[in-house]
Amino acid sequence: MELIQETKNEKKNEGGITLRDIVELIFDNWYWIVLSVAVCVLVAWLYLAKQTPLYKRSAVMLVKAENKSNNDMSAIMELNGGISGSGVDNEIYILQSRQLMREVVERLHLDVTYQVKDFLHNKQLYAESPIRVDFLDDYTAPVSMKIKPVDENRFLLKQLSIGGGKKSESEQEIAFGDTLVTNAGRMVVTAVPEFLPNYYTLLIEVSRMDLNTAANIYHSLISAALAGERTTLVQINCIDSNTSRAEAILNTLIDVYRETIIEDKNRIATSTAQFINERVEIISRELGDVENELTNFKQQNRIVSIDAAASQFMSENSKMRDELVQLETEYAIAQAVQRAFANEKGDKQLIPNVSGVGDAGLQKQIESYNEMLLQRERLAANSGENNPLVRDLDNNLASVRVNLASSLSNYISTLKLKLEKARKVEAQTLDYIETVPQQEKQALGIIRQQNIKEALYTFLLNKREENAMQLAITEANIRVIEAPFGSSAPVAPARRMFLMGALIIGLIIPLAIQLLRLMWNTSVRGRKDVEDYTSMPILGEIPAMKGKTDEQAIVVAENKTSSVAESFRLLRSNMDFVAPKAQVIMFTSTIPGEGKSFVSRNFAVTLAMANKKVVLLDMDLRKRTLSKTLDLTTKNGVSTWLSGKNESVSELIQPSHVHDRFDMISAGIMPPNPSELLMSDRFPALIEELKKKYDYIILDCVPAMVVADAGIIGRVADLTIYVIRTEVLDRRYLPELEKLYQDNKFKHLTVVLNGIEMESKKYGYGYGYGYGYGYGYGYGYGADHGRRKKRNVIYKWAHKIVRMFRG
Repeated sequence: MELIQETKNEKKNEGGITLRDIVELIFDNWYWIVLSVAVCVLVAWLYLAKQTPLYKRSAVMLVKAENKSNNDMSAIMELNGGISGSGVDNEIYILQSRQLMREVVERLHLDVTYQVKDFLHNKQLYAESPIRVDFLDDYTAPVSMKIKPVDENRFLLKQLSIGGGKKSESEQEIAFGDTLVTNAGRMVVTAVPEFLPNYYTLLIEVSRMDLNTAANIYHSLISAALAGERTTLVQINCIDSNTSRAEAILNTLIDVYRETIIEDKNRIATSTAQFINERVEIISRELGDVENELTNFKQQNRIVSIDAAASQFMSENSKMRDELVQLETEYAIAQAVQRAFANEKGDKQLIPNVSGVGDAGLQKQIESYNEMLLQRERLAANSGENNPLVRDLDNNLASVRVNLASSLSNYISTLKLKLEKARKVEAQTLDYIETVPQQEKQALGIIRQQNIKEALYTFLLNKREENAMQLAITEANIRVIEAPFGSSAPVAPARRMFLMGALIIGLIIPLAIQLLRLMWNTSVRGRKDVEDYTSMPILGEIPAMKGKTDEQAIVVAENKTSSVAESFRLLRSNMDFVAPKAQVIMFTSTIPGEGKSFVSRNFAVTLAMANKKVVLLDMDLRKRTLSKTLDLTTKNGVSTWLSGKNESVSELIQPSHVHDRFDMISAGIMPPNPSELLMSDRFPALIEELKKKYDYIILDCVPAMVVADAGIIGRVADLTIYVIRTEVLDRRYLPELEKLYQDNKFKHLTVVLNGIEMESKKYGYGYGYGYGYGYGYGYGYGADHGRRKKRNVIYKWAHKIVRMFRG
């Protein structure tokens, strides 16, 4: 195994978070990840358990296209490759209207809801409800109650609340079918025997709301859209918590929609039928009067056959009479229509139209007016009187009505002129029959009126039958293609998505926290940081001491085989490779508190155990930390030697009482000018004297980045050991340390990492001893209790994977 890192001329690139760091982060915190995933999935599961599942049911119907005129814009669009969706869009809007939904709610009694508690959420009941509650009076206030079936004949009524008031605390035992009188009206609870046995132990919550509120709720559950771009198939969707209720809503909605279409189509035919019936009654009465008049005339004048008496006149005047009959018939019908048109209350009534009589253009105008009026009423019913389309139709209707009145007046005037001309011709003809008895002349007038009334009566009867047939065969222009269908799996909430999201969040939360801690931590985390930021050789790593460690502790001894003790032995071996002839070894650091005194003291003991004479000098003349920690006498020390108060080195040396080959020299009395004393010639002289007595001279110096003393002391050192304590020194100091190394400010500058987390090696920093101590000393000595503890299977596999990433 390579023990030292080759010195490079250029500093390495500063390292960041790598894939290896993330992988080690995952395996080092696997238990937190498992706990986080378990908690998040549990929370998601509880949330899903509290949510009522929603199911989707769909129905598909075909909207048949109505007959279109030749100049219809929709036909032009279709010829250009498009499709006119305006008509279908209107039908889609009507399908989703609140008016239709209110009718559906009223038919299905959806203003009354039933639900039971199913684990953590409420389960809606409809077709499978074991009870039915019928409210006999109109809605006055919201009602809620809880019903618990006792047996097939009785139930318990609990927590009755009316108008959102306080719930009743009393319980009532009532028989099914009895009428219960409350402040909200009468109600009757009936049982559904086929479902009742399954709910004997459950409380059924029953609620009643007003129809408009219920219509708004269920209206929000309905959606409709075209099934495709080039089709008139409409798909209606209903999303509800109860599948049977969703199917019932769709079926009833289609039925109500079909009935609405048929009702709209039959309104013209119904209005025409009413007009025909009224005219038939009037003509029948008039025809009876004419026939009675003719009978009385014949009886008074004793005329048996008028036809025989006037056969010659009739043969000459037959053609004119036919023409008069036809003209008078049309004139009478036109006047009747004009009276009906003039006597309508307002301008929002349909105009009766009797087809086949009169001018064809006039009939077409009446049909167009009626169709436009029906379209206006349908739009006004769904969108209100203030809709711009309704206002436009009102303007168009007013214009058409004016034109229609003008056309009707023109038509009647034309008929009148024709009648006047025909009567003049008739008068001229009658002048030739002055010899005909006055009685016969009167009889002819009566017969003529009779013929007119008979023709009109027969015509109206035929039209009434035709209109009745149209009413009988009217059907809606829709056809159901797919009855309500859908999957048994709920569409909401999305369980897989929620659980997968919870799993992902559970994975992300601990990793994010650890990554934030990792990025927020600017301290040196281990060997990797030193290698990434500097090119200095690392002499060794000192594992962190578990628990609180006394500053005076000596962790190395002849019989100790702990990882810390072995790390100091390895440090001694590595020094022989880095600087085999080094005799003066200086220890320094960046800031106080990095453990350089602890390392220097234990390193000195390690060298003494190798049968070497070692002396440790406290070179911190300002704070004298080592001297105070080890309770050394400061009467004689480095400062007194440098100031010339001592002439013999023997006066400075104090036994360590740790090892017989290990001595110490205190800092002495704190001088006012420590830097100037260290720059004197007596300091190198002291070192030379000590070299004669000792194999190794250890200098415990002040931090190099705090005062200039370390740079002054460094001139006599053969090897400089820079102590860096992990999780203490800020990484931003490392570039400065690299600069010291590149500028050769200290001889053989090497780094010792102190406080390494050997067991966890968290975040991938401290892997230098991952195999040096984690394995080598584990089975080499087997004395440490921590190394005797077996690792679990997961940690073993994690360790192997981490080592693969490390290469």
